[in-house]
Amino acid sequence: MSDPDDKADKADRKPDAPGELDPAGSMPLAAEDDEPDPAGSMPLAAEDAEDEETVVGRAWRRASTIGPVMVDVAKDVAHALGPTSPYHRHDFIVIALAAVVVAAAAFGHRRMVEPTVEVFSTRGLEFTRPATWLAPEEVPFATPRLVGAEPPRPRPPDAELPYHVVYTSTLDPDVRMEVRIEAAPTWRNIIAGLELDRRTRWGELYGADTSRVRTIAGHDWLRTRFRYAYAPEKGDEPRIGHAVELATVDRTRLYAVTIYGTARRVAKLEEQIAPTLRVASHTGMPLVPQSSRLQPAYPASVARTFGSTVMVLVADVIDGRLRAVGGGSGVIVGGDGSILTNHHVLDRTEDRLHDVFVIGRFVGIDRPPRLVCAGRPSASKLQPEADLALVKCDMDLDGRPWTPASGGPTWPALAGAHRTDLSPGQRLWVLGYPDVGGGSLTVLQGLVEGFTSEDGTLGKDYIKTDAALSLGSSGGPVVDDAGDLVGVATAQRRRIGNNGTLIKDGLVRPLAAAAPLLAIVRAGWVPREGRTSVEIEPTAIDAEAEGIRISTRVVDAANDQPVPGALVMVLRPGVTADKVDVNRLDDMVIAWGRSGTSGEVFLRQPVPAPGTYTVMVVVDGYVPLIGSDALRLAEDTPAYFDPWGEVRLEAE
Repeated sequence: MSDPDDKADKADRKPDAPGELDPAGSMPLAAEDDEPDPAGSMPLAAEDAEDEETVVGRAWRRASTIGPVMVDVAKDVAHALGPTSPYHRHDFIVIALAAVVVAAAAFGHRRMVEPTVEVFSTRGLEFTRPATWLAPEEVPFATPRLVGAEPPRPRPPDAELPYHVVYTSTLDPDVRMEVRIEAAPTWRNIIAGLELDRRTRWGELYGADTSRVRTIAGHDWLRTRFRYAYAPEKGDEPRIGHAVELATVDRTRLYAVTIYGTARRVAKLEEQIAPTLRVASHTGMPLVPQSSRLQPAYPASVARTFGSTVMVLVADVIDGRLRAVGGGSGVIVGGDGSILTNHHVLDRTEDRLHDVFVIGRFVGIDRPPRLVCAGRPSASKLQPEADLALVKCDMDLDGRPWTPASGGPTWPALAGAHRTDLSPGQRLWVLGYPDVGGGSLTVLQGLVEGFTSEDGTLGKDYIKTDAALSLGSSGGPVVDDAGDLVGVATAQRRRIGNNGTLIKDGLVRPLAAAAPLLAIVRAGWVPREGRTSVEIEPTAIDAEAEGIRISTRVVDAANDQPVPGALVMVLRPGVTADKVDVNRLDDMVIAWGRSGTSGEVFLRQPVPAPGTYTVMVVVDGYVPLIGSDALRLAEDTPAYFDPWGEVRLEAE
């Protein structure tokens, strides 16, 4: 029930003035009696207030992410312009001032968050870098992995080059930037040289991702993205880091800027640094590999030889660093990884070989080869009189023992035959890795012009072709339309034509000249330091005191003519055909002899009986013959014995 006093109060109370708030702060009573808007919206006064609150609230929320100082300013402005302010109906002013506050706060926040920058400028290189990094520290170059050498010597105080410093971020010690400036390399294959530098530094902890040429302010820079493994502190779990190297050369110097860190941080720093890179001169060596647009159309049989064509990079230790100093090409001639190339590719001076060679394998047209393994020229088979050499990797790029059979891609040997029936006008294809730029595989087309001698007179020392051979092509395979190997690109000879023009003849060493080296491949070999001779012959074996005296006759299988000079060897028990190493014949051979002009051969040492032995017969111009268990001697075998009657050899 209602109180009578309340009724009296209500009767005596006058209506409120229009627009006056009741003590509880509610809307005017008249508003409570208003009919709803036909569209179901709030009354206009309430709608305006909500719009004002939304704009101001949004401004306040944006400002709240900027910082305590800007938040206080934004709150003051929001309060002054909010619904309780006498200015709350000035919608345009509210929105405009709120936008100004947000913009000013964002600008202040950006200035506080983004670091300032400085200009790096020294020794012909200039770019913009963060100013918040620690002062640069000079760092030594990596000690060679492939050859024994003293650590690189530090740069003398008065020397300008080489310059190698590292900047470290004050926010994250794993984020670094290295700057390297040094004399321009003598070898023009910049891409392969830089790849060897990275491999030397990181070894098996290195993995290349992509490499491309980027033009910055009209100058070509090689951008290489790679990964590497590292441990922040000794004993920590290894981590995978990301890096981008930007490198170029001008007339006298090589410049390289490398950024290390997480993929996101590296990308952000590259966006800041790369566009500002400048060098003193725009004249330098080309970085772009040969374009496939310049390659002639070639048959599929020639394309199948690409995988058998390799790059042979040679390097020397210079001032404690392993530096790429030159290179050539080569052709795989054995499934064991044996590679035929030119002797002058490995020859540093008349009496000294290069310290190491590195083999690059084909990965695609217009792409530089992938460096896979290394070896020593001083452990290779050398035939300097024919300007030929046989090389084989025996270590990985960390300098550890390695063989082509250790794993990875196969080594497809390029089949070939001795060709003396080439005729003028016959088409040839020259494959190789020229020095210029990235040294991608190049295919040249040429015609046979005939044969020539060493001194340019009549002879068959070289196949002469009009193909334009260039530096870096030396040692590369020369094939016919069927893809058969006919020779090795060796040199270029210049002469003056009848009309006074300069003519360049490409000289190809015929495959027949490599017969001694190919015989080594077929017999089997393992690189050994100092064993460079191509002669296959034991020098000092331990002869048995007693045994059977073996003799036989060696003839040509095609015409039964005697074959003089054939080396017949009986191997020790347990040495099978797949274990033969011509560099260890003294350890493997138990008896041997050479055939005379009549083909007759008498082994110099007795062979113990009873026993079963592997026999090997080799001679230039014939396919080596290796027969496991080819000699069986019983206790009652005669003291002088011809086990085969004759040995028949197939001509190559």
